[in-house]
Amino acid sequence: MISSLRLPLLALLLSAGAQMLNAQEPPRSELQTLSYYHQQGDRAATEAEIRRLRLKYPQWMPPADLSKLSVTAPSQEIDLYYRQIAAGDYEGARSTLAQAKAAFPDWQPPAEMTTLLAVSEGQKRFDEALSAGDPRQAADLAGRIPDLLRCERINNAWRLAEAQTATGRKTQALGLYQSILETCTNSNDLSATLEKADQIADEAQMSGFFDIAFRRFPAEAPRFQALQTRLLAGRGKAAPPRKPPPAPAHAAGPGPAAAGARPAAPARAPAAAGSNTGGGARNVQAAKDRGDWAGCLAASEGSATTAAQYNRAWCAYNLDRPLEAVDSFRRALQGRMTATERRDAQYGIALAYLKMGMTEPAAQIAAKVDLTRSQRVDVERQILDQRGVAAYKARNYVQAIRYFDALEQISGGISRNLGMLRAWSYLNSGQRARARAEFLRMHNELASTETARGLEAPGE
Repeated sequence: MISSLRLPLLALLLSAGAQMLNAQEPPRSELQTLSYYHQQGDRAATEAEIRRLRLKYPQWMPPADLSKLSVTAPSQEIDLYYRQIAAGDYEGARSTLAQAKAAFPDWQPPAEMTTLLAVSEGQKRFDEALSAGDPRQAADLAGRIPDLLRCERINNAWRLAEAQTATGRKTQALGLYQSILETCTNSNDLSATLEKADQIADEAQMSGFFDIAFRRFPAEAPRFQALQTRLLAGRGKAAPPRKPPPAPAHAAGPGPAAAGARPAAPARAPAAAGSNTGGGARNVQAAKDRGDWAGCLAASEGSATTAAQYNRAWCAYNLDRPLEAVDSFRRALQGRMTATERRDAQYGIALAYLKMGMTEPAAQIAAKVDLTRSQRVDVERQILDQRGVAAYKARNYVQAIRYFDALEQISGGISRNLGMLRAWSYLNSGQRARARAEFLRMHNELASTETARGLEAPGE
């Protein structure tokens, strides 16, 4: 009979034996000593270390070429990974990367490797969305993968804007063109963007777009002047004489954003620890505080401080440059910020996405960020608005009614335009009595051709 005192010791020995049987391969950390001896050319020490490892790991056999022990990162796997991405085999590339990480636990793939996979796969889905005539899906993808709309891939932005125009979303297309003009630096690309914008923008909007080009690139003034003259001639207009641009420190921005469109931006930018809070930062803050959005952008040009990028983001948003606002908010979030500042920056990103019609990325932020009540109502109100309109356009009338009802509940009311869409949704979904009641209510408030047409449509 085995003594009760010996049972714990026996269990421990059995456990150790089981672990030894399971550990058939030495971990990479234990091979470092062997690799060192081999690199030093110490044959006796190398052989002694091999014997020690063979005793500890009986199933292990040293590689024929001990120089491979010093390899701490994959090589052939990386080559295969890039070949798979080039061939469009994204699942294969993802599997290869997982295998490489398992084989080299101490190795972490550089950011550009994983970014390349995300962007390449995103580009394929972006192309598919545009081919299917779904610019909303393409915009959502770009919201999740901002690299798709960087200046290096300007063709994506152009194609998205053209698709948005074709589906009646001209405002979003114009916003995208403006973001390109405010962000990109290749003069050929800017000229091409101005020509594309000329197809949908009115004369005042084009004048504003050319103002951006002249302000940012005064050395290219003759080129842009010639382009403006040619485009205006196509409209039967003469180009106005252009005054020299004002100094950046005194650049005057357009008036405030439309009522109801400006966010509840914090009055002060975050004073990030270690950031430059000198005269430049004060100029940026002062310009933002007085609503001089263009002056704010001019003063923050080239500044990498957290405070400057945060202020720049809000100024870009208020100048209807949402793409640039997202980029600056993201740069600010890479710096040192308080929890409140980080929340407000992510709120700003959500608003910028909504301004571009990118409903789903904005909804994802609303779902994961602990926004204040007023911020959440603001974001959710716009999300429900956009989703309701999209459902109506897709003839999903029942879903549109649900979105509009939810919007009315959280906002305490609904705009007349959306009320008309909801009434037509009632009618088109077979709820004739409810439709008539809605049309009649709005007709009594303010009679119009549209309400009269709605009252006639349902019949008795």
